[in-house]
Amino acid sequence: MGVLGSILLIIWYILTAVQEFFAYGTAYRQTKLGGDDGVALFGWLLVYSFAAMIPGLGIYFWYKNRYVNITE
Repeated sequence: MGVLGSILLIIWYILTAVQEFFAYGTAYRQTKLGGDDGVALFGWLLVYSFAAMIPGLGIYFWYKNRYVNITE
């Protein structure tokens, strides 16, 4: 692996780490909409953690769900 491959790997890792933070907030909002318990949170967090491995997908889900009203 050359220098370019190493740089791309580092960028992918940083983007995945940022999306993991977004995944927790998105999973929390989804949990508040449905079953409000730890099992639902774990399930949504698992789904969004897998989505965070794909560059941009975790940020897309976060952007799409950031204005969900959880106070209902």
